[in-house]
Amino acid sequence: MRKRTKLKKEVIVLCTLIIILVVGVLLYFVIFKVGKVKVMLSSNLTTEIHEDVNVMSFVQDVKHGEIISQDEKIDTSTLGEKEIHLKIKNEQGNEEDYTFKVQVVDTTKPVITSGDSLTVLVGTDIELLKDVMVTDNSGEEIDVKVNGEYDINQVGDYALQYVAEDSSQNETIQDFTLHIIERPNEREEIPEDYTFTTSKGFKGEVKNGITYIDGIIVVNKTYPIPSSYGNGLLEETKQAFQEMNSDALPLGLNLYISSGYRSYSLQEDLYSGYVLRDGKEAADTYSARAGHSEHQTGLAFDLNSISDEFTNTPEGKWVHENAWRYGLILRYPYGKDDITGYKHESWHLRYVGKELAEKLYNNGDWITLEEYFGIDSKYE
Repeated sequence: MRKRTKLKKEVIVLCTLIIILVVGVLLYFVIFKVGKVKVMLSSNLTTEIHEDVNVMSFVQDVKHGEIISQDEKIDTSTLGEKEIHLKIKNEQGNEEDYTFKVQVVDTTKPVITSGDSLTVLVGTDIELLKDVMVTDNSGEEIDVKVNGEYDINQVGDYALQYVAEDSSQNETIQDFTLHIIERPNEREEIPEDYTFTTSKGFKGEVKNGITYIDGIIVVNKTYPIPSSYGNGLLEETKQAFQEMNSDALPLGLNLYISSGYRSYSLQEDLYSGYVLRDGKEAADTYSARAGHSEHQTGLAFDLNSISDEFTNTPEGKWVHENAWRYGLILRYPYGKDDITGYKHESWHLRYVGKELAEKLYNNGDWITLEEYFGIDSKYE
């Protein structure tokens, strides 16, 4: 009898221990497994300075809870560590705070905007940085220097480099060629000044060989420009590009001037090369003869790839719809070959000022200077 009582007590104790163990395990899973919030973050907790990025870009998943704080933009205006705070509700309905850190860095190289060559007469003073612009995602002002040696008093081709470095030691090196050429033997004859009226009633006048219509310089196959005119991109042209580029950068668009000012002699060399390659008739459809190029005025430039492929790129489409906002026009629109004398060039922009640019934009159906003023563009 005493043995049976003792055995019964042992069974009760054992059952009690088992119950305690089971309850403990259940409590453990309820308290420590079910209720413990787990936030899984991206493996890369860095972002570029001035990048448009939100908090949730770095959160991959949340276990045993949900984020109840709003998804906000991270302040990426300065370099360094940024502390991010989240408000999370767990499975029991309780709110918790969660904190992680994001590093704002600058690993992007500056963008140098310049032509790939410069041409000057021997013995002429030249400012190699006159038409060079630099943009950087940091927004800081960056100086450019020139690497290489040349002798302005010695005819020849000199291989030089533009070098730009931001405060984060991101460096860009861009090659260019300085062509120093002989002075012409003959002095160009400047035509007399005169005035005329276009077929659309606009007043035209020629001063020192330069044609102005309603105050706008016009250069095409009919209206030439003296070989001595021009010495670089004009300030208003550079300012217009800089404003346009500043608005394009935050949209992820990469715009740069691949060909800006061209001297008379450089245009002469380019055109001659195209004639040798494709013949004069073909060259005249896409290249201006020397003295008939808008590039010589300092009011025109070519963007990016200088090819038909640019038209359907995000940059090409955006420029087509927005260039006018900065006083720039698409000088050679699609389907206007017989009017302008040149095939469609989506990359060639010309500065005319915002008022005229909006008129020529024509709600997206671009019209040309020739159509607007009532003039032609034909070689004699």
